[in-house]
Amino acid sequence: MRVAFFGSGAFGLPTLAALFAAGHDVAAVVTRPDRPAGRGRALAATPIKEAALRKGVDILQPENPADPGFVRAIERLDLDLAAVVAYGCLLKPVLLAAARRGFVNLHASLLPAYRGAAPVPWAILNGETMSGATAFVLDERFDAGGVLGKVELPIDSRDTAGSYLERLAPLGAELMAGILPAWNADAIGAERQDDGLASRAPILKKSDALLDWNERFDALERRVRAFQPWPLAHAVFSTAKGPIRVNVLEMEPSGIGGGAVPGEVRAADDARGLVVMTGDRPARLRRLQPEGKRPMGDTDFLRGTAIRR
Repeated sequence: MRVAFFGSGAFGLPTLAALFAAGHDVAAVVTRPDRPAGRGRALAATPIKEAALRKGVDILQPENPADPGFVRAIERLDLDLAAVVAYGCLLKPVLLAAARRGFVNLHASLLPAYRGAAPVPWAILNGETMSGATAFVLDERFDAGGVLGKVELPIDSRDTAGSYLERLAPLGAELMAGILPAWNADAIGAERQDDGLASRAPILKKSDALLDWNERFDALERRVRAFQPWPLAHAVFSTAKGPIRVNVLEMEPSGIGGGAVPGEVRAADDARGLVVMTGDRPARLRRLQPEGKRPMGDTDFLRGTAIRR
């Protein structure tokens, strides 16, 4: 089976590895262009590009995958199909027609639930206890093509978006490993999605990550987990040197009595840690990351930073 792989994020690595392991003819790997990253803003390759380089396969990095020149390049590959996992760019119908059996996408939700760019964070934010991955045929509609197969995976109460995707990725790769050759051989059909059951998972914004202490504890705790590894839930605290922004990586209920105004710092010491009142109960901010510094426990943070109460 002659295939191309479209992907950028680490979620696609197990599927790419499965294509190589199965002996498929991987004609090219398509990934996003290198972008500046880190403090030095040096150009950084995607995880998929790094994996492809190790395999010596041809790599394509179009700025715009709808560019006619890129479409012609894909057409010349004479593909049976293309596999898409976390590529990060909308693919237009003119490109989707460039492979005989089309493009099969692995999406990190149980479609039609959570169509969009951030399905796992939104599933965690909404308190879902079960999600998974769906293999489906891409068409001109957004995440609405015919479904070829699904795999379920419970969301653990401690899962972050990152940890859940890490657990889901190999299951998704196993699903794709069976689906792709069956679809190519016309041995399975695509099941139409019920648009009436669809829900959205729009792209995350940094502004979504500011914690609103008026929310109930459970909602805030889910936001902390859902926004890891990006954009990271954060709060702003008052210090003698002025306001400081701190990423909140872990929070838990505190035994300190309630009754305070949401957002009030109830404790900031070695014995009790950093405790803030939420909309319904006090929360201990167990693990924190000040801007530009490493993650640390709240007591370590408080030894170097005096929070005003």
